[in-house]
Amino acid sequence: MLAIYIDAGNNSNGNPRRGWIIADDAGNFVDFVNEGYEGHSALANSGYGNVTPTSKLEVKPSVYRDAYQQGYTPVENVRGHENKLLRESRSRRR
Repeated sequence: MLAIYIDAGNNSNGNPRRGWIIADDAGNFVDFVNEGYEGHSALANSGYGNVTPTSKLEVKPSVYRDAYQQGYTPVENVRGHENKLLRESRSRRR
C-alpha cells in the first residue's frame, strides 16, 4: 500500500485541505484520510501508520474534494440510510 500525501492549501475559512489517498499495490484507490488539524498523526490514527507515505504533492482544490468525497461519501450514505431506518422505526412505534 501507498499513502499519497496531497495538499490543496487552505479554504477561504482557513481550514486545511490536506490528506492521504491510500492506494493498493496495483495503484487502485482504497481510502482517503483527511489530515484535518491532526497533522501526520491522522494517518496512524486511521490505522495506516505502517503504510509508506509519499512526499507532499500540491493539487488543486477540486482534486482534494474528489478524493475526500470518494473516501467519505460511502460512509455518509450508510449513515443516511441508518437514519432513515431509525426514523421509520420511530414512526411505527407511535
